[in-house]
Amino acid sequence: MKLNNIKASFIFKKSIIQNKNKQVIWKNGNFTFTIYKHSQQLVNVTGLKTVEEVKQQKKLIEELFQQKVLKVRIDNTFFSKKDYKNIDMCALYNDLKGKKDYFVDYNIEVFAGMYLHPKDREYPTMIIFRTGSYIMMGGKSLKIVFESELFLKRLILKYLKST
Repeated sequence: MKLNNIKASFIFKKSIIQNKNKQVIWKNGNFTFTIYKHSQQLVNVTGLKTVEEVKQQKKLIEELFQQKVLKVRIDNTFFSKKDYKNIDMCALYNDLKGKKDYFVDYNIEVFAGMYLHPKDREYPTMIIFRTGSYIMMGGKSLKIVFESELFLKRLILKYLKST
C-alpha cells in the first residue's frame, strides 16, 4: 500500500496573520498552504507525501511565523494499492450489503469500484476493484488505516476467483 497524499493542520497559539478578513493561500513546490479567516491560528497543508515532509513543513512554517506549532493534526490520508487479481465482486457485494459497519455501494454500470463507507467516521472510505486494487481515503490514525488495510486484504483473499 502506498501513501499518496496527506493533509495536515498545524495549530499555533496566536493568530498568524494581520488581516483578520482575509484568507491566505500560497504554494511552495508541491505543497499548498491555506489559512482561513475563521481559523487564523491554523495552517492547512496539502500535497504532503511522507511523515518526513510533515516534519519539514512544520519547521518551515515555525520559522516563517516565528512561533512554535502547538499541535500537528493529520486530517486526511490517501492510500492506494495496485494489483492484478480477479475478485468475485458480486459475491463480495452480497456478503457486505447487509453488514452494520459499512454502507456498501456497487453498480458496475456507473463505476467499476465498490465503495465501502464506514459508519464510524474514524475509519477511511474504501474503494475496491475487481483486480484487487484498492484506495483508502480518510482515516484518523495510521493504526485505523492499517486495520482497514488488513480488513481489505482478508476480503480480497476470501473472494479471489480461482483461475
